[in-house]
Amino acid sequence: MDNLDHLLCCRDLLKMFLHRVKKNFRSILFCLLFAAELCAQQTESIPKVPFRVGEKLFFSMNWTVGNIGTAHMKVAAIDTFQGHPCYRVEAGARSNKTLDLFYPVRDRFLSLIDQKKLFSRRFFKQQKEGKHQRNHDFIYDQEAGLRYDLVSGDTVDIVPEAQDELSIFYYFRTLELEVGQGLLLENFVDKKGNPLKVAVLRTEWVEVPAGRFFCYVVEPYLKQGGLFKHKGNILIWLTKDENRIPVKVTSNLDFGKIVVLLEDYTLGKG
Repeated sequence: MDNLDHLLCCRDLLKMFLHRVKKNFRSILFCLLFAAELCAQQTESIPKVPFRVGEKLFFSMNWTVGNIGTAHMKVAAIDTFQGHPCYRVEAGARSNKTLDLFYPVRDRFLSLIDQKKLFSRRFFKQQKEGKHQRNHDFIYDQEAGLRYDLVSGDTVDIVPEAQDELSIFYYFRTLELEVGQGLLLENFVDKKGNPLKVAVLRTEWVEVPAGRFFCYVVEPYLKQGGLFKHKGNILIWLTKDENRIPVKVTSNLDFGKIVVLLEDYTLGKG
């Protein structure tokens, strides 16, 4: 009987042990699943984009007669603006020493792009071109649908998820593209309220100083008078890969042609 009692006691202890392990296992499993769900929600809240902090693009600017200057674009950091995490994107252009003698150019741009929604929160532009200088400093209150001009003091209505001159390009890089496609970007409008349309013309290989790339060739249009009016003066080559890097831009002018070429680049990390 003693052996039987002992076996029964061991059986009861084992059942109690297994019950507790099972109960704890369920708790642990629940915690793991809950944590995984939180991570999934956090991952989904920040969209995957082709650019990351640390991306730096360096360009040469060329006119019909030769090189006239340089330009750059970079994703500098993640800033917080009015409680919203934002990509801090900086860009600039400057003329070379020869052009400085006749028409010096020193342009600087800054955009704070909402990390979750990919629209503009703030845009700063400082342009020094020849003897003219213009400064703009805009705050985009996306929730109120207003844009505040900190320089002039003006307030204007904006379209939903409005983009600025710099953020629109980074937003465009996130879109899926197909040859023959026309994209109507209603979140970027001109002074008359006309939205921007971009046509995806073709794909092709292009050689630039930074290397050889297979690219989409896209062309911007403007909507005027209810019809899409073809401007025909700008072409942009974007790499047909996960990075969507701009490697070439051409613009036809009345007095020649501007060609911007990617000279060097560094991809961001993360």
